[in-house]
Amino acid sequence: MKLSDLKWWHWTLATVVLAAAIRLATGGPLPFLGRVALPAKGPAATASAGRPERAPNTGPRMSTVVNAPGFAVDAATPERNRLTIDASIPNPGMGPGLVDQSGQLVIQIAKALQKGVNEDSSAITEVRILVATKGADRTGKPVAHLSLYSLTYDAADLFGLKSEATPGQALGFAKNVVFNDPNAHKAVEDWCNVQSKFNEALAFCSRVTAAKGI
Repeated sequence: MKLSDLKWWHWTLATVVLAAAIRLATGGPLPFLGRVALPAKGPAATASAGRPERAPNTGPRMSTVVNAPGFAVDAATPERNRLTIDASIPNPGMGPGLVDQSGQLVIQIAKALQKGVNEDSSAITEVRILVATKGADRTGKPVAHLSLYSLTYDAADLFGLKSEATPGQALGFAKNVVFNDPNAHKAVEDWCNVQSKFNEALAFCSRVTAAKGI
């Protein structure tokens, strides 16, 4: 069809459709219909969900909240949108028991965040936990002597972690794991070889299997 063949109502309809499209895009009212709102987006799964309402940099320090026997937080450092936590666990020897302790540590950290700690803020969307074992130096002073691996979490997952979670479920939320020790990697592999553990932490164990250069 040529332009010259178009009827007057063709041009009128085209003008109305174009005007409606422009007004809808800019949020303006439509002729005869008024303002039509676009569908609202669903709430984003932000890390602020579950955070206690409080002023920033108030509340106890993470190191004073995580205090179960043998577990300790040596430092909790906000870095832009990430909270990096240096922590240590008891040393049961390299094996599945050590990995269970890592999961218990994650649960304790999640509970501390849910209660509210000084180092947390609404800007934090990621939590990185550096896991080490703790021992004593020649003077008898306890020191973190072996860095095992780091676990990275979306903060929202820690705020949503249930208090009755198992160590395997806690580890299952880790979105990344980086190993610093080949024996630690072997310990986690052995842990994942237990079918019940593997089922609880499928994504985590898949990342363990994919880890190279250990």
